Amino acid sequence: MNLDNIIKSIYRYPIKGFCGELLSNVLLLADNVIPGDREYAFARSEINFDPNNPHYIKKTKFLALVKYEKLALLEAKFNNYSKRLLLSEGGIKLIEGNLTNQEDCQKISNFLKRYLNLPSSAQPNMVRARGGTKVHSFSDVPDKAISLINLSTVDELSSEISTKIDHRRFRGNIYFENKFPWEEFNWIDHKLRIGEAVVKIIKRTKRCGATNVNPLSAVRDINIPLELKKHYKHTDLGIYAIVEESGAVNVGDTIEIL
Repeated sequence: MNLDNIIKSIYRYPIKGFCGELLSNVLLLADNVIPGDREYAFARSEINFDPNNPHYIKKTKFLALVKYEKLALLEAKFNNYSKRLLLSEGGIKLIEGNLTNQEDCQKISNFLKRYLNLPSSAQPNMVRARGGTKVHSFSDVPDKAISLINLSTVDELSSEISTKIDHRRFRGNIYFENKFPWEEFNWIDHKLRIGEAVVKIIKRTKRCGATNVNPLSAVRDINIPLELKKHYKHTDLGIYAIVEESGAVNVGDTIEIL
């Protein structure tokens, strides 16, 4: 057991492309994502999404940071019980609505079109699979996976480029801390016990232009894929895992390599 692998934070992202929600604990379910993670998304106008027959769609087909960096300025608060979404900027309320109400969804979509200065033909539409994330998540990968980030890896990359990197750029689900940067890449095809859950690491996380966006300023101030390629000869940071055994996970829990 490696007591050095300590969970420091847990995030889920109720709305794809928007800011994350910090959690103190979560119940991981076998063969599923973190409940409610990327449950909703705002699809570009040309996308036809069938909530009864959901399928994987590339992130470029949604409002996401990879193309719309201004989204980073929006503070999104989502109530999972009332299904109300509040969008604000700098503490000032911009719009609020219930995502189960079609009229409210249309108002939010219209707001986002104006906010992002989209052309008249590019009307975004709020989408969700019937059954939520138990059925489908708008993840960047087709797998029903959770993402893990080693904070020591982020720190080493920061040292290499002489610039402090905010870990939130990587939009991970579980951030952990240990003494060994890049050790997580050795975990591919291995099983881990995370809190009470057991997961299997399936692959590295390839990084795109979304990580170039500063989560506080919404400015593309660091080219993360370019820096990774320059210093490490690849563009990967983080790992994906499939949950094999359900269980509770808390901040402060350890990650054990089985």
